[in-house]
Amino acid sequence: MKRTRKEYDFAFKEKAVLLSYERNCSLAKLEKELGLYTAALSSWRREYEKFNKDDFSGNNYLKSNIERQINQELEIKTKKLDLKFQILKNAGKYLLKERSMIFCFMAGNEKTYSIRLMCEVLGVNRGTYRSWRNQVITENKKRKILIKKEITSIFFAYNERYGCARIKIELQNSGYKISCTTVYQYMKELGLSSKVKKK
Repeated sequence: MKRTRKEYDFAFKEKAVLLSYERNCSLAKLEKELGLYTAALSSWRREYEKFNKDDFSGNNYLKSNIERQINQELEIKTKKLDLKFQILKNAGKYLLKERSMIFCFMAGNEKTYSIRLMCEVLGVNRGTYRSWRNQVITENKKRKILIKKEITSIFFAYNERYGCARIKIELQNSGYKISCTTVYQYMKELGLSSKVKKK
């Protein structure tokens, strides 16, 4: 899993840089002490010195960057509000229906929105949603495994002569609701192929 580098505001960076000049010790040692990533202080020093070439006691760096920081924070907040609006707009028709419908909406939109944000907007507990999703996935997997076992059993019981159409009929006679296309896909995944050639 890829680790996300922690972001630091400009006030913190300035304090860390000034401390590095004050201590006059190994940057690596100070980075470890402050819990920073490798080479952080070197990078921050170069950035700081662009604004304070002669006098390190000033705070030109902070003054020059605080407005940029505020703008960045506003952009992030605006983007989050836009996403919240999109979620509410798209999920609106499910809000007055069963909870499972909201869960289905969330499951179908995990690649578009974060689970955390959807839960926040739709008033859903993340643990409850994850339990529902894992249960649904588990039950589907169980059913698929069971059907594959039945397909394999039927296939060899009829000496590898039944194709997807005839196996579908056998499965339906046993109470399974399944299409010929699904049986064909499962047989393909199992590596099963009828010995009887189509005329």
